[in-house]
Amino acid sequence: MTMKTSARILQVANEAGPLYLFMLPLCRALRQAGAEVELACTPRGALWGPLNRLDFKVHALPAGSWSRPSTWWMIYHKLRLLLRTGEFDLMIVCTPAMSWVARPAAHGLVPASIYFAHGLPFAPEQSRLAHIAFRWVEQLMAKYTDAVIVVNSDDAAACQRFKLTRSDGRCYHVPGPGVDVDAFAIRPAEHLITKLEQELGLRAGKPMVLFLGRFIRSKRPGDVLELARRIGPEVDFVLAGEGPLWKQIKEAGARIGPHVKVIEFTDQVRLLLARCSLFVLPSVFREGLPQTLLEAHSAGKPAVAYDVRGPRDIIEHGTTGYLVQPCNVDELYEAVRNILKNDELRFRMGQAGQKRIREKFSTNAALSAILPAVCEVLQQKNICDIQYRGETGYGTK
Repeated sequence: MTMKTSARILQVANEAGPLYLFMLPLCRALRQAGAEVELACTPRGALWGPLNRLDFKVHALPAGSWSRPSTWWMIYHKLRLLLRTGEFDLMIVCTPAMSWVARPAAHGLVPASIYFAHGLPFAPEQSRLAHIAFRWVEQLMAKYTDAVIVVNSDDAAACQRFKLTRSDGRCYHVPGPGVDVDAFAIRPAEHLITKLEQELGLRAGKPMVLFLGRFIRSKRPGDVLELARRIGPEVDFVLAGEGPLWKQIKEAGARIGPHVKVIEFTDQVRLLLARCSLFVLPSVFREGLPQTLLEAHSAGKPAVAYDVRGPRDIIEHGTTGYLVQPCNVDELYEAVRNILKNDELRFRMGQAGQKRIREKFSTNAALSAILPAVCEVLQQKNICDIQYRGETGYGTK
């Protein structure tokens, strides 16, 4: 059987955010290699509009509560129809719940399926019951999975231990989706930073601690508010994002004082990172490889995070920032205070972090691992012989 000279690939996620924030470098690299790439997700979230303005075809999947069986059923049937009529050669799906629908939906319709796990759904920080249940579901999905791509060392070990692919499948450990280090390393014009200060009410010359992320309990934005309460008005705190706890956190921040700024999802991440003194991520979520940490280090900023999977792959403790015991606000406070009071340490950690990201987690480093993995799956299935050409580009054989 002669292999095709190009492949049709469908990238699937629960909503626009993961595709827009994480998967676009891979989509563009696959297209450059000659593949046809289309996207599918539910039409939810702040990034649905921006995703549709890109030059990729985007398919809308049925939206609804994941707690309703009807939502799963509608998405399953929509995907079956899309995959049948689209004649795709490969499906790449990220986000756990969507993958539990998409992988069975692709069975018999798509020659190969890859699960790109930005954090496996079972993690040590969960209750034992939740850990066993989610692990069981992932093992059940193995028969529909030709390859799993994971982004941290903990998940790589779990993938090998628990057999999360078909018997002939493989697990690939890659350094995340990649980050454009130069885009964050170059400091924006000072007048733009001054404008940001004026818009947010930040005080010129004052240190600023930044949190970016979803406002959910497992991301623990409340721990950042506790830092702001303990440290007091000598430091500004900015928390930016969206989620079910956003209003509650904003109201609690206002009660602490005017040095706490809680804002919605923003496209001014580079300006915020350029302005901040350090980045904090007190998350015990099932992290994969937090993009916000990669971006903070790329901007030359030290970071403090709880010592959970994902952050422990990024932060080099004592060199680029600090990892502290999960949910221990006392340790979090001491680590943040130690960095804030020492300008030389803050600069040294920031420079070390930027160097670490450039060497290990840049877009090119990530694609240098992801593209060969995708190519190998396509070749093993005798679908298409896409060739990876390193930094010089991509092409088909």
